[in-house]
Parts: sequence; C-alpha cells; structure tokens
Amino acid sequence: MTLHVDCLRGMNAHHNAETIFKAFGRALRMALEVDARAADIVPSTKGSL
Repeated sequence: MTLHVDCLRGMNAHHNAETIFKAFGRALRMALEVDARAADIVPSTKGSL
C-alpha cells in the first residue's frame, strides 16, 4: 500500500503525527468493517458499470 498524507494545518509535529495515526486508523476500520446492511451480498461492481 502506498499512503500519502498532507497535514494542512498545525505546527506541532507531535500533534500532526497523532492526527495522522488516528485518521488512518479510523479510515482503515471503516474499510474493513462488515456492513450489516449488505450481510448476504458479495461486494461487486459487475453489471453496474
């Protein structure tokens, strides 16, 4: 995986690092969690593009 992060605000490197790790963790969790609304559906874009 290639990850590119821009810190648009903030001057404190410690707080910038905290923000990056927290945002990445939240995004990763959202990407990996099972969506209860699509429990029996195989994720696919076939036929919809």
